[in-house]
Amino acid sequence: MRNRQPKNGIKIAFALGVLALALSACGGNDKKEESSPSPSASASPSASVAASPSASPSESPSASAASPSSASEAGSTGMQHYKGELTSIDYPSDWTLVENVGGAVAAFMSPKDGDDDKFQENVNVVVQDLEGQDVTLEQYAQITKDQIGQLITDAEMIGEESMDADDGTKLYSLLYSGNQGEFNLNWQQVFTIVDGKAYILTYTAEPDQFDKYVETVGTMADTWIFGGQ
Repeated sequence: MRNRQPKNGIKIAFALGVLALALSACGGNDKKEESSPSPSASASPSASVAASPSASPSESPSASAASPSSASEAGSTGMQHYKGELTSIDYPSDWTLVENVGGAVAAFMSPKDGDDDKFQENVNVVVQDLEGQDVTLEQYAQITKDQIGQLITDAEMIGEESMDADDGTKLYSLLYSGNQGEFNLNWQQVFTIVDGKAYILTYTAEPDQFDKYVETVGTMADTWIFGGQ
């Protein structure tokens, strides 16, 4: 299918730890509530920052639980399938799907490790309409990097990489770390621009938990489809 991500391309990007823009900082607490990812990118890459990311739990989450039409079982593989209007992806069946929260079309929350686990590692998918602006992937990446310091305290860029999918689709990956609220976090992201829209896949984790889900996130990214189904 057109614009399906290559199996090796995305997995290699995550394995290299090359990374991120759309922030997805989520906290957990003793209440059963959906955490609120907060993508940091503005709707237009040339615009000023339009969101203030927060790593603390949301007291009144705007997300709703996944509906049967958007999430379905994917056999005995331990994965479920999310399908949106412009993108789809598989995610672990023990992760929680939250839709339409903080600018992300979908966010996938890892299970809590216990009552003392204050941050749930997560993946989110953002689709940004570039509103007809002729922006290259390299320009979008640079704007992203320019914004990081405004959004993340003590932000540090760890690495970046551009690559081509098997079908010629260009991808860009960024990795950075920093502090958001009470949390020290790592962000890893892969993004592309297709038909005037930016498609952004972001993994967010505490540094000592980052490697725990790298393989899982790579498997998710391997199923990611964008730009029409």
